[in-house]
Amino acid sequence: MKKLLLSLSLLLFTTITLVAQNIDRDKIKALKTAHITNALDLTSSEAEKFWPVYNAYEQKIYQIKTVKMRQLSRKLRLAGGMKNLSESEATTILQEFLNIDFNVASEKKKLFKSLTGIISSKKMIKLLRAEQSFNKELLKRLQEKRLKRK
Repeated sequence: MKKLLLSLSLLLFTTITLVAQNIDRDKIKALKTAHITNALDLTSSEAEKFWPVYNAYEQKIYQIKTVKMRQLSRKLRLAGGMKNLSESEATTILQEFLNIDFNVASEKKKLFKSLTGIISSKKMIKLLRAEQSFNKELLKRLQEKRLKRK
């Protein structure tokens, strides 16, 4: 009976945590969308064409960064952590980290190629700056939130 209660409690806690993470992710996505829309001052015609392309790019980046990074972190844990890695295993994992960075840069290049004709080069530069300023603002908010908890 205790095992059943413990299992149910663990399942409930995991479910609540996952739902909370999705809410946070959705909230962050909405904030980012508003930030970029404001920064780029898109016309309705531009927005109609821009957002499907940008959202597809964001999904690819999420897959590359989040999924691949989780896989690498899992590999590291299964190997027993950094201390237990052989030099050849470390070299392989390092190459995989570099491949993630390369793939992200490649997707960004594809994004800007896809956006050619949808928005101007000036707006593409504004997009880069808007992404950077959003990330800085998000980090700042997270730091403030952590300080309030202490």
